[in-house]
Amino acid sequence: MVSRSTAAGLRRSWPQRIILGFSLSLAIGLAFASSRLTDFDEVIGSIVRIEVGADVLAPTPTTPAQVSESGDVLVPVAADPIAPRNFLLIGTDSAIGLDVDDPAAQRDHPTGFALADVIMLARVDPGMGRIHLMSIPRDLYLPIYSGGVPLREEKLASSLMVGGLEQGAPTLVETISTNFNVPVHNFVVVDFFGFEQIVDLLGGVTMCFDTAMRDPASQFFVNSAGCTTMDGQTSLAYVRSRKMEALIDGWWRRVGVSNDMERNQRQQEFMINILEEMTNQGVSTFLTNAELIESAASMVVFDDRITLGELMDLGQYFANIEPDHVIQHVLPVTDGWAGEISILELTSESQAAFDVFRGEANNIQDVPLLLVDARADSAAATVEGDLADLGFQLETVSAELQAETTIRVAPEHFAQGVLVARFIEPTPKFIYLDGFGGTVELTLGGDFVAYRWPPATLEEVEAVARVGLNSD
Repeated sequence: MVSRSTAAGLRRSWPQRIILGFSLSLAIGLAFASSRLTDFDEVIGSIVRIEVGADVLAPTPTTPAQVSESGDVLVPVAADPIAPRNFLLIGTDSAIGLDVDDPAAQRDHPTGFALADVIMLARVDPGMGRIHLMSIPRDLYLPIYSGGVPLREEKLASSLMVGGLEQGAPTLVETISTNFNVPVHNFVVVDFFGFEQIVDLLGGVTMCFDTAMRDPASQFFVNSAGCTTMDGQTSLAYVRSRKMEALIDGWWRRVGVSNDMERNQRQQEFMINILEEMTNQGVSTFLTNAELIESAASMVVFDDRITLGELMDLGQYFANIEPDHVIQHVLPVTDGWAGEISILELTSESQAAFDVFRGEANNIQDVPLLLVDARADSAAATVEGDLADLGFQLETVSAELQAETTIRVAPEHFAQGVLVARFIEPTPKFIYLDGFGGTVELTLGGDFVAYRWPPATLEEVEAVARVGLNSD
């Protein structure tokens, strides 16, 4: 029933818009910092930071230490700017800052507390130049974890009710990481007040409808078909709507499905329209808008571990991202009931949907492997059996002697190469070849020690593998 804005100007494909939306969620002001660093420094102190316990967020990915032959550390371990990170993006229904007559200000929970209205997991992979996105429905019914203890089973949105935002955001992070065995490295929180401010600063956002639309519960009303420019308050009523109706043949009829998935889609579509308005008006207009930067600072809450430098680095890596490098994932869920409460429940396929966010998106059985024996003595026979037992599609050949154990792989098959390398001691040197196909070529050289079991950790091997990826 809803079409996107038809305003003139530069149009972007949906993957480009999504990456822009991710940047916005990380704070519009941060994206502008390179141009307005002085102004940004003046408001950076107003950004709220939430102190997080040591066991809530996953360890920051680090680079391997470079050590000389004498054992001296030449380059110490440091945060790895191109290692993948998982961000949890949290949109809250906080009414703080809203006018008392704003429909969104009428909340059924205490001031200072909020429910999670939007929950999105984003895997940011600068080394591969890719971003993976998956929305997690707020009505998903799960055990809520805090401090390693399951408190109760409840809708996921209620995680933020545990001790207010300062404790609630870490509780939501812990609940997701525990239930789905997925690491969360950082999180970002935005609220409704900031949302309204941004829309109003843009001069409104244009939406086009095929018919009159309404939701009396959220106080959203569009009285006729066509395009209309909505201010911040009206826009918030639109994205908050849970029971949207359309005027069809003279009757108001419910549109969409009954669960929260419809509203999630509407929120994403509206975010796209916000970004279209920014693009149509000219992003440079906002680089000199101190009010917008200050508004962005007021709407954003970060964990206490992410730094401005790291965020700026991410912006640099994704400045020229290709549209097909933004990948959406869908979490399979089904309708259910908890007593008389309508909920969403996981399906048998739900856990597998998180594999890419765990760095385990490849099955061994799906990785074709060419094992090249380039040693003086034949070590390949034993290794071949071990790798075959794991399930690799394996072929073995011999080659001239080679000093170093290597993996040759196409850059787009980085993850498959890492999977193979986890079983080899020492971790092979990675050589990336465009157009190499889907096969991973493992060459056992003179430095080969043994088949490794248990395998090296994903993080350990990725740290080595990305050195070669970054240098090409």
